[in-house]
Amino acid sequence: MTFSVVIASYLGSYGGAARNREQKILRAINSIQSQTFRGFEIIVVADGCKKTIEIVSDLNIKSFFVERKGHFSGTPRNKGIEEAEGKYITYLDIDDVYGENHLQTIADNIGNYDWVWYNDIRYNPRMRVWYENKCDITVMGRHGTSNICHKKDLSVAWDFRGYAHDHYFIEQLLKFNNFTKIPTPEYYVCHIPGDQTTGYDL
Repeated sequence: MTFSVVIASYLGSYGGAARNREQKILRAINSIQSQTFRGFEIIVVADGCKKTIEIVSDLNIKSFFVERKGHFSGTPRNKGIEEAEGKYITYLDIDDVYGENHLQTIADNIGNYDWVWYNDIRYNPRMRVWYENKCDITVMGRHGTSNICHKKDLSVAWDFRGYAHDHYFIEQLLKFNNFTKIPTPEYYVCHIPGDQTTGYDL
């Protein structure tokens, strides 16, 4: 097993949430199942959300339930890492999707690195085009779970509760010097909370 794709899922209401997330989680899962690279597993962790378990119960994927400990808690992703059987962990938000070559691109470039990072793809509604979003893993707000893949055995954990949880997790990864930026794979960010000019809530 090469990749474990971890999806943390909370379908309750909160400020900035995407619409129609009960349908979008199925879209997200389908985008993983449609990958050209086949060495992966899908792990959905319900963040105190019984509805998530109901939705994915008939699918041939791993699913777990954890008690909700607050918005942006690291508990669901930590559970995903714990249960993962893949060599590498990567992530997908329930309102985003992978292009069909996402995992293949990572597999072709990860080599012997402990972790890699990459740009993501976003939508410009004014130009009506998808574009490569230039990320910066050293600047808060310029990266997220969409931009990393790491070895499971690095023993890193999501331990910050709040909107900057991605930044503090990557700060842990930066302690491991064996990393690189790779060519942009196909992670499509479909919802950008609070951004009405560049967000595209499909």
